[in-house]
Amino acid sequence: MSLINESELRVNPIEQQQEQLGTLKSLRQKTQLLVDCKASLTQHTEALDIKQGLLEEATSERQRLQKEKKVLLEMIHSVQRDMEAVTEIEKSLGKERDNLKQTVQRIRDQEYEPLHEQVNVLRAENGLQKLPSVEQEIEAQMAKHLEDRREKWQQTPPVEPTNRSRSGRWRA
Repeated sequence: MSLINESELRVNPIEQQQEQLGTLKSLRQKTQLLVDCKASLTQHTEALDIKQGLLEEATSERQRLQKEKKVLLEMIHSVQRDMEAVTEIEKSLGKERDNLKQTVQRIRDQEYEPLHEQVNVLRAENGLQKLPSVEQEIEAQMAKHLEDRREKWQQTPPVEPTNRSRSGRWRA
């Protein structure tokens, strides 16, 4: 015979129902936990997707700004190189100007003025007028140039400004 007692095999129907009720209660609790967990998982997945999108957008913006910064820095470096080149040209032209000033002064003082004075003395001895000085000749040339410009300006018809409409009002 078997060691299990027949009474043990017979389960009380109330106990059986209580056991099923306990199992169903446990199933309901675990199902509710599963639903809650699924809702939390869905909520966190949506939040993750949003954060991922924002991160990608921020990364893209940073990369765009880095490219813009690189372009601007290249422009600044180019301007800096141009400024350095112009500074060198400026120094070179300044030295050349100073050398030319010295040469002009030397020619005027050592060659032109003495020769001009000698010619004027000879002209005076021969009853001729003195020659005008270099400054007087330059002033006369400038006066003629300005007079030519004034005449040209007076002969040119006035030009209608491009930023005015036909009514004469300024356009924005």
